[in-house]
Amino acid sequence: MRLFFIIIFFILSGSLRANYNSEFDSISSEINKLSFTQCAKAKKLVKDLYAIAKLHPEEEKLLPLCLYWESYINYSQGIADSTLNPKIKASLKSLDAKSYPFENAVLLQSAALNDVIIGNYADGLTNSLQASTLFKQLNNNLFRSRALQLLGVICYRTRNFEMSEKFSRESLSKATPKFEYYKSLINMYSAQVFMKDKSQNAQNALLKIIPVLEKLDDLGLLAVVYLNAGATYYFTNQFDNAHIYFQKALDINKRIDNESFTVSLNVNSGAYFMDKKEYAIAKRYLKEAEEIAQRSSNNSEQLSMVYFAISQLYDQQGDIPNAHLYLKKYNAVKDVILNSSKTIDSYQDYVSTYLKSAENEVNNTKQEALLERRKYIMTLVVAVFIILLSISLLIILQQKKRQQALIKEAEKQSLEKQLLYEKTIQQIHEEKHKEVLDAKAREVTSYSLMLSNKNNVLQEVLQQTKHLKKVLKPEDANVYKNIVDVINDNLNKDLESNKFMYHFNEVNPDFFNKLKAVCNDLTENNLRMCAYFKMGMSAKQVASILNISVETVKNGRYRLKKKLELTEEDNLDDFIRNI
Repeated sequence: MRLFFIIIFFILSGSLRANYNSEFDSISSEINKLSFTQCAKAKKLVKDLYAIAKLHPEEEKLLPLCLYWESYINYSQGIADSTLNPKIKASLKSLDAKSYPFENAVLLQSAALNDVIIGNYADGLTNSLQASTLFKQLNNNLFRSRALQLLGVICYRTRNFEMSEKFSRESLSKATPKFEYYKSLINMYSAQVFMKDKSQNAQNALLKIIPVLEKLDDLGLLAVVYLNAGATYYFTNQFDNAHIYFQKALDINKRIDNESFTVSLNVNSGAYFMDKKEYAIAKRYLKEAEEIAQRSSNNSEQLSMVYFAISQLYDQQGDIPNAHLYLKKYNAVKDVILNSSKTIDSYQDYVSTYLKSAENEVNNTKQEALLERRKYIMTLVVAVFIILLSISLLIILQQKKRQQALIKEAEKQSLEKQLLYEKTIQQIHEEKHKEVLDAKAREVTSYSLMLSNKNNVLQEVLQQTKHLKKVLKPEDANVYKNIVDVINDNLNKDLESNKFMYHFNEVNPDFFNKLKAVCNDLTENNLRMCAYFKMGMSAKQVASILNISVETVKNGRYRLKKKLELTEEDNLDDFIRNI
């Protein structure tokens, strides 16, 4: 009887929570539809929500939904608003998960949306996972589907495509509006494109739903599916087909208000024209993307994407200084994302949350098995008068076996999920570490090439000034000498050389120690020359950087082989590369 009243209490409390002001629900639904395509109108509607909540007798319970829809608009528009998370944290303190599970889950989901915008995927994953668990306990399929959808996006952006597909598939719920259902479907197919065994089928499926979405006439969905379709063609090197869908997305982009989508679209279009070697058009798209992305300076993810694309553009054009400049900007912004995300050691909260969730699922399965067993026992008590004792015992024995099988299966699934999530954490850490090392390696290479080009230019200028000496007047001799001194002073300065060695040592921290272990009397010049050979530079390039002749470099190579006790048949470059 007590259990009966507890169940009735929860049903009634759920009904009261759902029975919000009809105008509030209507405005929320309208915001959901407009958040991607009409930013200004959606923001105005959010202000109306706050006004309704302020007059409502349960303002504290409506405030989380107001914060959620404001965060959802910012997420849809790629806007990073640093004022929202402090408000959300303040509300979380007063609306705990035990007393206010729905409101607490909505606030966690709101925080996750803001975390994703600034590239803090670790916190976003943790918050959204906790929100999903609470919504599942509340049997709120609509908001649980939205939380799962965001988890799919986070995994997609961190290149965990199998997990992204899993969450996107779970988010496919009939409880969601039609356009949200198709959004999850697009996300699922987009993740499958990067999975070898599902790539082709996913691309075909993505193209098949385009006519369906065109009939719905939802500009936001069409814009996203056209961009994703173009990206899948681009991924499979079908550039002309990619351009067709990028152009369709551009046409829709003129009719909607979403600067974040414009940035993504321009970067993809710029990449297409780069591959076509139409650099002027590519530059126009990328510069427009840069201007828009800089207006939302906290959106580090988009800024890094734009800077990297522009760096690639200048690199293809042979403009090394500007390529290096934007590569440094990219590294600086990428560091913001890396610093804002947790390291592998601090993922324990996320692991603990998931393990707790998995453990709860096992306990729930045991509880369901126990209830089922009791049901059978009660059935046997009723039927004991008409069923033989032997048959009753057989049924009980079968039920026990079934219960044990259910428990073992649940425990097996829990272990598999635990291993999968731990693997995901390791992949995130490895990807971030690889990005840092690759960026530093590119910076060292760019700096070396720039130094080589500078020395070549100065050498050429020095040679040209020698021809002028013959025609100079005696009184101009001092001027000529000053010019030559300036050129010589700037050829291979120690400061620049030391800066190169510092960056090289960051990328290859154990290289010099291993060399010295082979031969402990290597000079500083020997070590510097080995560093250039490690990077695969030719004798001519090394000579240019060190401001010496090619013959001197060759002699240096000969002396190095002797110091390292290499035979004539041994290849110095292979030896250094293998260290």
